[in-house]
This record gives sequence, C-alpha cells and structure tokens, in this order.
Amino acid sequence: MLIGLPLSASADNLTVSVNNIKKAGEIHVAVYDNAEAFEADRGEKGGAAPGITEGTIAMVEPGSVTYVYELPPGTYAIGIFHDVNLNNKMDNNFFGVPKEQYGFSNNATALFGPPDFEDAAFLLNGSTAQSIDL
Repeated sequence: MLIGLPLSASADNLTVSVNNIKKAGEIHVAVYDNAEAFEADRGEKGGAAPGITEGTIAMVEPGSVTYVYELPPGTYAIGIFHDVNLNNKMDNNFFGVPKEQYGFSNNATALFGPPDFEDAAFLLNGSTAQSIDL
C-alpha cells in the first residue's frame, strides 16, 4: 500500500483555432462547461464569468490564431467574439444583429442569440481540436 502519494488530476489538451479574422482587434474566447451560462451569454461584457472554465482575451491581426487549453475531460462549448473597436463587448445593430465577428464550437449556427449548448457542445476526452470560422 502506498501512502502519501498525490493523486494526479487528469487533464487533456483542447486546441482552438480561430479562422477568418478580418480586422485587427481583440479576440474573446470563452470555454464553457455549463449550458445555462453558454446560452445566456450575449457578449455584453468580456472577461471571466460563471460557467466559463477557461478562455483568452488577446489582440489579434487578420488571419488565424490558435490557443491551447488544458482541461479535465468533460463536455464543453466555445463562444468567441471579435471586439474590433475594443469596447469589451459584442456590438449589435438596432435590430440586435451582431456588427462584429463571432463563432461557436462545431461552427454551430446562431439565430436570434447563441445556439443551443447541445449544438455547440463537444466531448473532451484526450487531445481534441476545434476549428472555428468567424
């Protein structure tokens, strides 16, 4: 019997590629482990929030970027918006249609708000990659 050895937490790599960035600006990547938080987030404010387990806010140039996260195995969904004017939120027109680029894992389609968690959800079990087109 071994006593005093620490238990290692299992973690897997999630590689997120964000493609088709049209202008320089700030990319907001959020990895959610919670359906309610994912479906309620409208990009009103960037940064950490309940239900977001990992993420990145970084300046980007036109083209593509890739981020790698180490997370425990589980079910996740990703939401991204590209803040071109650096006001820390997703800008919408008068009708609520986004004026800035956005995307979701599985390239799930957004109609009148974010897609359902189930449409964007994926299983992280071993190294996993998501390629998201804005």
